[in-house]
Amino acid sequence: MNGFDQFEALAEQLVEGTFERLFRPRLHPSEVARRLARAMEDGLIVADDGRVLFPNQYWVLLNPDDLAALDVGSEALQTELARYLERLAAERDVRFDGRLRVALHPIADLGIGQLDVRAVHVSEPGHIDDTQAVKVAGRSAADASRWALHLGERVFALGEPVVRLGRALSNDLILDDRRVSRRHAQLRWRAGRYHLSDIGSRGGTKLNDHTLNTGEEFPLSSSDVINLAGVTLTVRVEREQPAVEVTPTSTLPPGNK
Repeated sequence: MNGFDQFEALAEQLVEGTFERLFRPRLHPSEVARRLARAMEDGLIVADDGRVLFPNQYWVLLNPDDLAALDVGSEALQTELARYLERLAAERDVRFDGRLRVALHPIADLGIGQLDVRAVHVSEPGHIDDTQAVKVAGRSAADASRWALHLGERVFALGEPVVRLGRALSNDLILDDRRVSRRHAQLRWRAGRYHLSDIGSRGGTKLNDHTLNTGEEFPLSSSDVINLAGVTLTVRVEREQPAVEVTPTSTLPPGNK
């Protein structure tokens, strides 16, 4: 188990029994924990003075109906989520980059049961409920949700800030094919589009006809073809969020090996 897998497992352990009672069944707390842990880890930076810092401001974006269905008020839940993040950071012995703030906001473009987490570093604490900032975060989440990967007749919806692809169960898109490495590649949402990078795979990653070196990152466009050691995925960007048969956590069926 690598560092991130351990961090994610710790997140789910910490959340059990802590605020599970606060959520209705369609929003399971372990998923919120996983998203928050991932946002923390993805946003980790090393400052000029050598300090390792987590982002200190977090937006949890929810469908309005999901937010209304919570068992407690959003303020109480925000406080509980902040305490959870503090525990998680303490276990890692990593500080936040300024005063920690967590906020929940309704985003109509997110479907029932969907959520998105955005994390940023703010050295001078601002107002996390700033309307314009929330609109930007919500629009970014909606734009990312229009992206999908096609594998034959199957469609894998995207939408998260970081989407990991590989054979291991810890990935967002699990490809059950021996040619694919356990941790093969990742997509990162940046500047209004996804960017592809190889994360040390054995069989290599190609974007169209270009072979990616480990650590290289290339922007994607609709109709681009991603080749993971022989498994090909086509990028599609729709005007509206695509209807999907398969979510990013589903495995590639054995028949496609």
